[in-house]
Amino acid sequence: MAEGANRPRSGLQGYVTHQSFKGMRMPATVQNLVMRDYITRKGAQVRLSVGEYFFDNCYVQLYSMLRKLDDIEGIVMCSLFMLPADPAKRRWIYDRFLESGAALHCVFEDIVIEDEEGVRRAEELLRMNAALDVAPTHIDPSLMPPIDGVDSFS
Repeated sequence: MAEGANRPRSGLQGYVTHQSFKGMRMPATVQNLVMRDYITRKGAQVRLSVGEYFFDNCYVQLYSMLRKLDDIEGIVMCSLFMLPADPAKRRWIYDRFLESGAALHCVFEDIVIEDEEGVRRAEELLRMNAALDVAPTHIDPSLMPPIDGVDSFS
């Protein structure tokens, strides 16, 4: 039996990043306010947040938190987009949550990853977002067919 397996889990712990995610950069103080409000609304104990190091694609603190999942109910982050872009690394992270019985809460997307359904929802959102990133933002009017006698969209 793992050390501390008989101890009850306590609280949700926040994870903040100083890097931008999905084109947005939020001060750690704002991230903490968002997460504290979320955790309070969930009726859980608020645990002190952990801040990531300020290096591109750095997840040292997140990986460290994953080693302590047996002691907490889960980790809260503002956005799913704070996770690594690499699907294999995300899958490894999801598996840590599923193995431990803890949950990953992504506030902005209103997703809780605590089972395969949560993983499916998260990955589907990430795939849709990736498709939108490469989708055209406008259609050349000359390519549009006339509609009801209207021959111009200008």
